Amino acid sequence: MDKIILSTKLSIDDFIKVNYHMLYRKLIMKFITGVGIIMLILIAVSFNDYETFPWFQLLFALFVTVGLPVQLYFSAKRNYNTNNRVSELITYEIDKENIHMIGESFDTKLSWDKVYGVSENKDWMLIWQTQQIANVLPKRDFKDNQLQAFREVVKLQSRLKNKLKK
Repeated sequence: MDKIILSTKLSIDDFIKVNYHMLYRKLIMKFITGVGIIMLILIAVSFNDYETFPWFQLLFALFVTVGLPVQLYFSAKRNYNTNNRVSELITYEIDKENIHMIGESFDTKLSWDKVYGVSENKDWMLIWQTQQIANVLPKRDFKDNQLQAFREVVKLQSRLKNKLKK
C-alpha cells in the first residue's frame, strides 16, 4: 500500500468543536453535567419547599451546565488565536510504519508504536499522542478511498487502542 497523503487546516469552529468533543467524551464529564442538570430540575420543581434557598447547589449546577461550556468556548478560541500551529495547513503522510506531519512551522515523524490510540466520530479521525493530546483529521479532507485505507493501516497496528467505526 502506498502512502495516504492529505492536507488539512482546522478552522476556529473545528477547533472549538474538537475541544468540546475531547472534554465531553469522558464519562466523568457526562456524569457531572448530568448531576448539574438534575440539580437544576430539583431546585425548580421543589422551589417552594426550601426554608433557605439552596444557593450553593444552584451555583454549582449553573457552573457545570453553563459555566464550563462557556469557559471552554472562550479558552479554545483564545488558544486557536494564540497558537499558530493549530491553524496551520498540515500535510499528513501516513503509511503502515509512520505518520509524517508537515506544517508551515514544523516537520514531525511519528512511528505508530509511539501513538497512544486512534478514535473516530462522525466528523473526525483523532490520532492520540497521549490521553489528552490528539491530532485532528477532518473526514472531509480524505479523498476517494483514503478513509478506508487509513482505517486499514490503523487496524494493522496491533498494540494501538483504536475506536474506529466498523
